[in-house]
Amino acid sequence: MERFTRTAGAAILGGAGLLALALVSPRAVPFNMDEFVHYHALGCVTAPLGRDLPPARDGCGLYDLRLPGASTPLPLRSYYYIGSFPALPFLPFWLLLDDPVAARVQGAAFLALLLALAARVLRVRGTAVVTAALVYPVFAASVVVDEGPVGLSALLLLAALACARRAVAGRGALASVCWAAAAGFALFLGIWVKLVFAWWLPAIACFLAFEARRRRGAAAVAPAVAPAPHTARAAAAGLLAFVIPTLVLLASVDVDGRPYGAALRRGRVTLGTEQVEAGGGRLLPYLLDGSLLLPRNLSLPGSAVDVVPALLAAGLLAFGLRRGAARRAEVAGWTLVAATTFGLVSLSAYSQWPHHFFFPLLPLVFALALVLDAAGPRARRVALVVALAFWATLAARWPAAAFPTDASPDKDQLLRFVRERGLDRETLQAHTSWGTYYVAQLFGDPARLLVYAKGLSDDPRLLRQLATLSRERGRPLLLSSSRRWERLQTPAVDAILGHPQRTWRFGDWWLVEYEPPAAGGTGATSSSRRP
Repeated sequence: MERFTRTAGAAILGGAGLLALALVSPRAVPFNMDEFVHYHALGCVTAPLGRDLPPARDGCGLYDLRLPGASTPLPLRSYYYIGSFPALPFLPFWLLLDDPVAARVQGAAFLALLLALAARVLRVRGTAVVTAALVYPVFAASVVVDEGPVGLSALLLLAALACARRAVAGRGALASVCWAAAAGFALFLGIWVKLVFAWWLPAIACFLAFEARRRRGAAAVAPAVAPAPHTARAAAAGLLAFVIPTLVLLASVDVDGRPYGAALRRGRVTLGTEQVEAGGGRLLPYLLDGSLLLPRNLSLPGSAVDVVPALLAAGLLAFGLRRGAARRAEVAGWTLVAATTFGLVSLSAYSQWPHHFFFPLLPLVFALALVLDAAGPRARRVALVVALAFWATLAARWPAAAFPTDASPDKDQLLRFVRERGLDRETLQAHTSWGTYYVAQLFGDPARLLVYAKGLSDDPRLLRQLATLSRERGRPLLLSSSRRWERLQTPAVDAILGHPQRTWRFGDWWLVEYEPPAAGGTGATSSSRRP
């Protein structure tokens, strides 16, 4: 009882610390649009006026799907290869906080759940999983600052593994069939979250094969636990629960009449040796350089100690794979799954970011957790000290971090300013960058109106369209952009929108307001606040 109390206390303390870090994280790690693209469908539902805007790139309704045999499009996608299911678990966080930090809080909650579920599925101590998760900083960072969405995907994978194990256990025909169906449906939800969830399907197959082998081994010792005759029915139930809804989803068509499955062809998957090597080369630095944890949010100065995570992981795997090591077969199995997944991820020309590397990293973390669990408390303490010492070096380098323009703190300041001034309620927003569009689409006044208009300043047709919208809605046009001023206030803008009425500058970012132009003419020609 005392040990349980200590464990529960440590879990509560760790969870509270993780939550606190998530809440303050935007001060150190600015937001990136990829943290919010998965919830675009939620933004459209909660800003109903946006449904009436003409179709534009990434506009509401653009990614709706029509199920086979149905006539009404449904918001089943948030992006062309990302489903809208992630918006459902995000909803309570969105309602509770109504701030972009809600995504980080959800990430912290998902990380805690992921570690707890992984400990249960792997049958290891919680301290072993936590330590394994800290070896590579990119692992925890990718879940809390979730640009995948990898946190929800990992939870669905673990849920499928846990349900599959219950199905293989064969404790009654009905129970096995139900658990198998639950596992299959969890896999479908993973595909619905993001099509690249398929990279983990071989891991499922390997896990099932291992569990079946374990079951046969147990049956040889104790015939009472022999595989039940309803195993085939359970397998069929699991397969149907996965295949049927997946086929329905992939066969659903978009506004252009293309099936959702067509998105698979746009993944630029190739089996050519050179292309695969290039894909692996883009992912390999995450394995060897521990400072590459959030390159789309910030860039840390390099250091000679950046190889520490790779050396620590290699040492642990060597220890776990030696002859006679406890659970050696499981360690080898998850290591092989990690290598196989790495190869699958490398097939896509798009694979280059941490949320891609996370797919092979997760089974690697599973292997490390198995090693640490069998190695004993002293080895776990040593590994934890080494991992935390490396994390400390990252924190020491943070003051010298550089931030990409589209994920800079200036962009976050601009978005806060728009909300605090009520400009999201009073204007028609035009965002030329994903960096602001997806955040503004999710958070703000329910009467917000906004479009994503990349290259707006150089597109007279789009400028005239937005000028007409501004006049019809009786709202000034509010342009958000990180372009240089001479590239923002172009002759086309002058001719169609006129001079800006108000301007604000936030570092490299501009916020420019134009009065609605008169019909057949340009906007106002006076400017109260020119830059």
